[in-house]
Parts: sequence; structure tokens; C-alpha cells
Amino acid sequence: GDLPHSPHNQMADFGKWSGCQWPRRLCWLPLIGVALSNTPEVAADMIQPLRGIAYGALPCTTHACGGQGIASEDMLQNGYRLQWSEHGRDDLAVMRALGANTVRLYHSFGLDVHSDRGPFLNRAAQLGLQIMAGYHTENAHRADECLGFDCYDTWKAATLQGFQQGFRTGNQWHPAVSSLILLNEPDFFEFQSKCSPSGPWCRVKAVLSAMDAVLSAEREAGIDGSRVKLTVTWSFALKRSIDGAVEGPGVFGFQDMVAAIRNPGIAHYTPRTPLWEMQQAFATRWVHGLNTQSPWLFVNEMVSKEYHRFAPLPWFIGEYGGNGQSMEVITTDLRGMDGHAISDPYFLGAAVFQFQTTYWKGGGEMNFGLFSLGSQTLGETDELCDKYAPICRRWPVHCLSTDLPWLPGTASRRADAVAAAWGGQIIRGSGFCRHRRLRLRSDQQEEQNDEMQPPLGRQSEAETAAQRQSPNSAANFV
Repeated sequence: GDLPHSPHNQMADFGKWSGCQWPRRLCWLPLIGVALSNTPEVAADMIQPLRGIAYGALPCTTHACGGQGIASEDMLQNGYRLQWSEHGRDDLAVMRALGANTVRLYHSFGLDVHSDRGPFLNRAAQLGLQIMAGYHTENAHRADECLGFDCYDTWKAATLQGFQQGFRTGNQWHPAVSSLILLNEPDFFEFQSKCSPSGPWCRVKAVLSAMDAVLSAEREAGIDGSRVKLTVTWSFALKRSIDGAVEGPGVFGFQDMVAAIRNPGIAHYTPRTPLWEMQQAFATRWVHGLNTQSPWLFVNEMVSKEYHRFAPLPWFIGEYGGNGQSMEVITTDLRGMDGHAISDPYFLGAAVFQFQTTYWKGGGEMNFGLFSLGSQTLGETDELCDKYAPICRRWPVHCLSTDLPWLPGTASRRADAVAAAWGGQIIRGSGFCRHRRLRLRSDQQEEQNDEMQPPLGRQSEAETAAQRQSPNSAANFV
């Protein structure tokens, strides 16, 4: 039925000038996805239920990449094609076979990589996979960028560069691109030394300026971006919103955006884009997002009970970790999310964290991969480098394995859990290890895992940035 205006429905006001006609959110976010042909000509809306997999499959097989510097994290670049293309390991097809319809990425913009992203996007489109392309959040940590957490210049330059490297088709975003993740867990910005005085204004100003930058880049490049959604994935930490109106995990960030889009001054920001235009983009393109390791029933209880205040904008889980959970629990959680996405028009679904074990981070990050890497190699990447990893080098591409021997019991069957939940399957093609026992675990990793005991959880964005800039990393050149 209709959604009348009320003090509890903060978004109702936006409908007045967005051109939205009720009922509910049918004009805010299409419910049905469009299948993409081999020649991507038709734009795709976000699919519901969203069944995503986070993809950051760096080829490193040891902690800190063996002290050789971290490989470039921009997975879309053509130098990684032996991992994701049909002529190599075909990671994208592996995800599609599991039942995924979406791939979440983190570093698609902002690393200043000079490479065509078109082949990756075209391959995704051929397989019917939508792309949630992410910006390199760590740029906001740098002393020489995002001064005062105003990320307008950095994010605009990165977006314009993306348009020149395969992200545009005519006057549109590439049809495989369904959404842009402007920042990942910016709520940790308040712990950065450059956030002075410390407070929520830093995270909110960064988001507003990033959104402002994307809208400006679209105007300058002549891109009609109305189809592509905009979002930020907040952490599931218990925080209070910038206006003090909401306290709760994840939802604090939802309220941050509602308050700041009405009054950017609350975050000490003055938009370059006319405010009415930013408000209209928020009303028609924004999707709320959060990351979590918590069980679905708990997340649903924490978010859904308050979500009326954010309707009719939808929300999704950008990372479902399932940390240390059994196959049965993960399968049940994912099926529960699917069912809720079908019955609740405001919930889109979730992205599973993540495709491959993150060896280079070690510790708790070893808990989350669906696949490990084996000792056999398929070849090498092209030379990879970016502004964080200025020394270009090639990396061996290892075979995939479902073996996760450091996880106990059925917790090690993470890929099987996803396939069972989504009605998919694990197709062990040429990119998989020929002998499952040939999994790769160096002595260094075994010693590290034994010393640390069962890892407790994943790193925050701030911890990842600190690790990248550690003295042991060749990327430490700032």
C-alpha cells in the first residue's frame, strides 16, 4: 500500500521532489534484474535477492606477501586476467556456478592503475554477474589526500579515470555495473590522527564529498548515472549517529546519511553540487549497507526493528562473514537472507565474505575465504603495480582448492555451504588443483596459526591501512 508521510518515515519527504510515485519503493529500486547478453547492451538493475561474493583474490600465498610488497588490490585490471577470465582460472565463472549473481569489489577506483577494466566487466556481463565497484578507501587515510576528510578531488579524479578505462559505455556506466561503494567502513576514520577533533564528522564528511565527487564527474563526462546505485558499507560496531538520533550497529551510518543529506553543515561540508541535486540522487540512487560477522537472525533483529525510519530506501549486507560458523549455520543464514529479501521489499540480500583466503593479512582474515590456494601454478599475472605498490612485478597464479584445513569440522566447507544455500555447485574446472591434498600452507603460516590459536575476527579498514604502510612493506613510500 501507500507510504504516508509521518515523523517515523524520514524518507517520505524526498518523494515530493524526486519524481517518485508510490506505492512503496517501486520507483526507487527495481525489484527484478535484467539478464545480460554476451554483448552487454542492456543495463542491469540491482537484483533481488542479491547473492554476492566479495572478491579480493590477491595471488600472495604467505603473510605480508613474504615481505615482497603487497600485490595490487585492483582485481579488475587486465593484468589479473589469468585469474578471472575464461582463458585462465575463471574465478568469475566459479562464482556464478556457486549461485552468485553479484561480485563485490573494493579497489576498482583510486589506485591509479593504467589498465583497461572493460574485459573484466564484459566477462561479468556475459555470465550474468553484476558488479558492485568499490573505491580505494585507504586514500582517505593518506596525509596528502582527502585533506580534512574532504575527498572530492581524489574521488572525482578516480571516477573520471575509470570512465577512460572501460567503466563507460556511450553516455552510461558499463551495463555490468549495478552500484558504486564509495567507502568501506569509514566509521573507523574517527580513530585517525587527521580526524581532529575526533568525531563522526570525519566519516560523514568523507562520504558526502565522495558522493559529491561522483555526481560531478558524471556531469563533466556526460554520463547518465541514474541507473547505478550509490552506497557505503558501515561496520557493525555499536555507534551513535552524527545527529544523536540513532544508536545501533550499522544503522548509525544509515541515520548519518539521512541527517547529513538534509544538512551537510552538520559534517562541516559545503557541497560543490547543488544541494537539491545531491538530495535527489540520495532519494533515487542511495542504498544503505553494512558489513557483519554476526548471525543473520541477530542482524535482522537489530536492523529491521528500526528500519521504518529509513524506508523506502533499501539496505543490504556488504559482507556476511560467517566467522567460525559450521556449514549448516552458513547455509541456514544465507537461505534466511534470501527469504527475507523476497518477502521484505527493503532488504536486498548479502555478499559473502569472501572468495579466497587472504593469506597476506593472516590472523583472523584466514577464516573467511571460500577457497584456498594450492601449490600448483597455472602461470603468472602480467606485471602489477599501483601507487601503493610502485615496483611492478609478476605473481604466480595458483590453483584453487576447497580445502581449508585450519578451520574445524564443517566450518571448513564454506564453498559447499554457499552452493547449498543458493542452489549452485562447485565446478572443478582447469583452475582447480588436480590433487586436493596439494594445498598450500607454508611453514610460516603453520607456525603463525599455531601461535595465534583460532583467529578471532577480521581486520578493520584502519588496521589494513596500517599493515600496508608497515616498515616491512615495500609499499611504504609515503
